[in-house]
Amino acid sequence: MIISKTPRRMSFAGGGSDMREYYKNGFGAVLSTSIDKYIYISSNKIFRDIIRVSYSTAKHVNQVKDV
Repeated sequence: MIISKTPRRMSFAGGGSDMREYYKNGFGAVLSTSIDKYIYISSNKIFRDIIRVSYSTAKHVNQVKDV
């Protein structure tokens, strides 16, 4: 089982401008910070060779790339 505790990130400017599809045709910049709120994500492989990922909802996938 893998459990991750990740700080929340707040973006003040930029948003999606750090994505390659955007900045390859224009200017890319992001101004962000983290706060003292966290996101918890857990992941484990269950009995049927299916991967279960839980956060605010639960997902069942066959491969990690499908998460």
